[in-house]
Amino acid sequence: METDARRGSWAWVGDLGLAALLATGYGAPVGLALMAGLTAAFAWVIPRWSGVPGSIGGLLVLAGWAIACLKVYQGIRDRGRGRYLPALYVLVLVLLPAWGLGINYAILDRACRITNCHAGPLMFRVLGARGAVGLVTMHALTALAFVLSRRRPEKLRAGAELLVHSLLMVGVGLHLVLVVQCADLLWGLLLFPVALPLVAPFVTIGLYAHELTARLRRRGADALTPPPGPPEDVYRASTAAVPVTADAPAHRPTLLASLATAPVLVGAYAVVMAALHHRPTAALDVFTETCGHALSRLPVQHIVVNDCHYLCTVAARGTPSLVRPERMGERNGHPIVVNRQLAVANAFEDLLHVRWPRFGRLARATYDRLGLPVSRYITRTWMADAVYVAMKPFEWAFYATLLLLDRDDPERRIDRMYRRQ
Repeated sequence: METDARRGSWAWVGDLGLAALLATGYGAPVGLALMAGLTAAFAWVIPRWSGVPGSIGGLLVLAGWAIACLKVYQGIRDRGRGRYLPALYVLVLVLLPAWGLGINYAILDRACRITNCHAGPLMFRVLGARGAVGLVTMHALTALAFVLSRRRPEKLRAGAELLVHSLLMVGVGLHLVLVVQCADLLWGLLLFPVALPLVAPFVTIGLYAHELTARLRRRGADALTPPPGPPEDVYRASTAAVPVTADAPAHRPTLLASLATAPVLVGAYAVVMAALHHRPTAALDVFTETCGHALSRLPVQHIVVNDCHYLCTVAARGTPSLVRPERMGERNGHPIVVNRQLAVANAFEDLLHVRWPRFGRLARATYDRLGLPVSRYITRTWMADAVYVAMKPFEWAFYATLLLLDRDDPERRIDRMYRRQ
C-alpha cells in the first residue's frame, strides 16, 4: 500500500513529461511555421522593422506552448493516459523519425570539411545515404510489431508470437545504436524544439522494453493458468487455479527463443542489404559512412583559412528577404556582403574607437572572444536568420547610441563602413 501511494505521488512527473512531449511534437511545427510566415510578411511590408514580429511571434508561440502543455496535462490527470497513448505512439514512431530524417538530409552537413572559423562541435549528418532505406524499413517492422502487440495482447500462433518478441528486441537494439551514434549531438536540445527528434530513440527504447516485458509476463501468467477442466467440472470449485497477477514471472522459454531469433533477423537484414548494395558492410554503412560521430569512419578534413566573418556570416548566409543585404563591401582584402545590421554594428565600434579608444579596444577584444565561437555554429541559413533576429535589439541600441553621441551624421558613418578605401 505504501509503495502504491509513493508511485501515485510521483505519477504527475510522467504525466507532465507526456504532456510536454505531445504539446511540443504536435504544436512546434505549427508555431514555427506561423512565426516564420508572420516574420516574412512583415519583412516584405516594413523591411527595417522585420525583427519585431519575429520577437513577438516567438513570445506568442512560447505562451501557446505553455498553455497547450497545461491543457494536455489536465486532460491526462482527469481522463488518464490511455486516450493520449495513440497520439504518443504516432509521434514517437512516425512523426519524429520523419522529422529527424528531414533534418539529417536537408540541414546537417555531409561534406566532412571544416575550417578554423567553424571548428568545434559541428553538426555533421548522423546517418549516411547508403542503407537509409533499409534502416527505415527495419524501424517500420519493429513499430508494426509494437502496434500488433498492443492490439493483440493475447497469445498468438507460435510463429507470430516469436516474431513479435524478436522484433521488439531488435527494435531496442536498433535504437540503442541510434542513441550511441547521435549522443554527441545532445547539446542540440538547446535548440528547442528543432532538435526534438533526438528524444525519439530514448522514448522508443522505453516503449519497446516496457511492451516486451509486459508481453513476456502475460505469457508467464498464461503458463501458470491451468487448462480448462472437462464440461462436468464447470460447477466445481477448482483448487488448482493460480490467480494471474501483474507480478507473474517472464515466460523463460519464450524469452530464450526470442533471444536466439533476434540475431537471426539481424543477420537476414544484413544479408539482404549486402545483396542489394553489393557490399558486405551495407547494413552498417548508414552509420559508418558519416563523420564526427561515435560509429563514423569517414575522416574530417580541416581546411585552414585566415579570415572569419562573424556578423558578416549572417549577412552572407541569411535569407535575403530577412537579413536584407544592401551592397558588397571589403574586409581584410576579401569581398563581403553588407546589410544594415552589420553596417550599424561596425559604425558603433568605429564611434567607440574615435571617442573612447581604450574602451573601443576592450570592446573589440571582447567581441573577438565571443564572436568567433558563435560564428562556428552559423553553418546554415536558418541559423543565420536566428542570429539576425536575436541581434535586432542590439542593432537598435547601437543606432540609438549613434544618434545620441555621434557629432557627425550617423547615416554617413554607417554608409562608409566596409567601403574600399
